[in-house]
Order: sequence, then C-alpha cells, then structure tokens
Amino acid sequence: MRERDFGHTDIKVSEIGVGLWSLATDWWASSVKAEEILKRAYDLGITFYDTGDIYGEGKAEELIGKVLGNKRDNIIVLTKIGYDFYNKKGNKTQQNFNIDYLEFAVKESLKRLNTDYIDILMLHNPKMNTIRNKEIFDFMQGLKKDGIAKAIGIALGPTLGWGEEGLEAIRMGYEGLEHIYNMIEQYPGKDFLKYRIGNVVRVPHASDALIEDKWPIADNKNLHRSLKNIKWIEDAVNNSKGMLEFAKSKGMKLSQLAIKFVLANQNVSSVVPNITTIKELEEFVKVNELEDLSEEDLVYISSYYEKHYKKLNDESIEETKIYK
Repeated sequence: MRERDFGHTDIKVSEIGVGLWSLATDWWASSVKAEEILKRAYDLGITFYDTGDIYGEGKAEELIGKVLGNKRDNIIVLTKIGYDFYNKKGNKTQQNFNIDYLEFAVKESLKRLNTDYIDILMLHNPKMNTIRNKEIFDFMQGLKKDGIAKAIGIALGPTLGWGEEGLEAIRMGYEGLEHIYNMIEQYPGKDFLKYRIGNVVRVPHASDALIEDKWPIADNKNLHRSLKNIKWIEDAVNNSKGMLEFAKSKGMKLSQLAIKFVLANQNVSSVVPNITTIKELEEFVKVNELEDLSEEDLVYISSYYEKHYKKLNDESIEETKIYK
C-alpha cells in the first residue's frame, strides 16, 4: 500500500484508509464483521484509520484500541470531537464546542483508543463561527504543543457544500480537512485540493451511485445514503452508465475507477471509502495494483462531468443549505 504525506506535517498515511463509521454505527447492517475487517485491512497494508467519538458513541474508538492497540506505532488514527453524546437533550445529541467540553472529550477518546496521543484530531462538522473562533483554534494548537495531537483539522459536513467553511479553516491554519470529493460531486472539494494540506476524502462513491454492484439502488433509511434524495441517486446512476463503460475500457470496475479518480489528485492524502465487507475492502485495495489514470483519462472525465454530472453537483451543494 502506497503512502502519502498528510499536508506539510511529518505524518504519512496509506492512500486508502478505513472509515470506522460504517463499522460501528446503527446506520449499517448489524452483520458487519468490524474486527475481521480491521485485522484484514492492517494485513493488507492499510495504516490510516478514520473515526470519531460519536461513531457508535465511542464504540468505533474502542474497536481501534482493542483490535489495533498493539500496532499503535504502525498506524495513524484520525478522530473527531464536537458532538456531546454524553449529555443528550430529549434523547438527541447536540454539538458542543465549548473548550471545557472539548478538553473532556479528548481525554475520553484517549481512554477508548488506549493511547496517549492522537495523530490527527479534527473538529466534527463545525459551523463558520466555530471555525473562526481563535480561542478554539488556540486550544487545538495547545493540544499539539502538549503532544496530545500531532496535527489538527476540520471535518466538513454532514453533506457537501461547505466551501466557504473549508477555505476559512485553511486560512485559520488548520492542517487538514476531511471532505466529500468524487467524480460526480467535484466541488467544493476541488477548491480545497488546490492547497497542500492534509486532504482526507470521504464518499468517493457518491452515496453508492458509483458502485455498479449496488445498482439499482433502493431507498433505505438505515443507510448513509438516506441523507441524499433518492431521486438524486437514481439520476446519478443513470448518468453514470457511460462512465461504467469507460471504466471497463480501462480494465477496472466503476467502483475502482472512482477511487483512482480521487487519488489522481496529488494533494489528496487518503481516500476513505465506506467498507462493510471483506470483499469490498479487498476490491478497493486492488486499486493500488491498477494503472494510474493518464492526463487523457482525466480530460475525458472532466468533459463527462460537464455533460452529465455538473447539474447533480450543483444540486448537492444546494441540498446542503438545510444544514446551515
């Protein structure tokens, strides 16, 4: 597994990472064999593990501590804080970026991860006022000075369209961003990728629309893609049939081409596809063995985007406004 720099830090991450959200939350089938997937991922050379304290309300971090705790020096852990699931209001989890709470949350994450430091610590889906808050930024910097975090960043979300927020995070001095970027939803991610920061890309398969094995895609409120309008996903699948043929001409699956596309940008540090089975894991890791996309391939994908995907990208950005 090839590795890349996490921006200007001295951290190196595997090109493909494993996201713990799909292994430890109620959004996914209970049949997910999380421990087996993590062990197999490590055996396949994956060193980067992306989690958050809210994932399974601590379960995901505990999984890393349990399964990979004895490999601590060989792995890179990214975790996120900012959702206070310890003190729910009306059985609902609220965001909390107060310094006292963040300090508490970091200590709890360290316990669950069974470690005394976090490689990459991010604020989880903050709004603009939090990103611009110098007191919060200084707190995060303080964690670096104390050796508790090696790098700090912002995880943008929950959906697409946080362009201004991402650029502001870069301006403030955060060293990394986690954001959505794929062949269909190229913006605002492409704007962040102009900067040599630690770019962690999630949702490379556009809510499953770029995984042909899952076609036709049915609506399912229990899955991550329920955040997307099912009509958008159906249109995305229909508009991807030509791209499927292009993938076949390159000797790969559409799902693999989707990952190849993300990794074609050298400012991407790691791509984190949703993984729920060993089969998916192995299929995605095989991307490392496939020929890299040429400039001619990227020109074709860019042209295809303008004709078949740009409208869908615009709709995704518009959809985000309900979260603001």
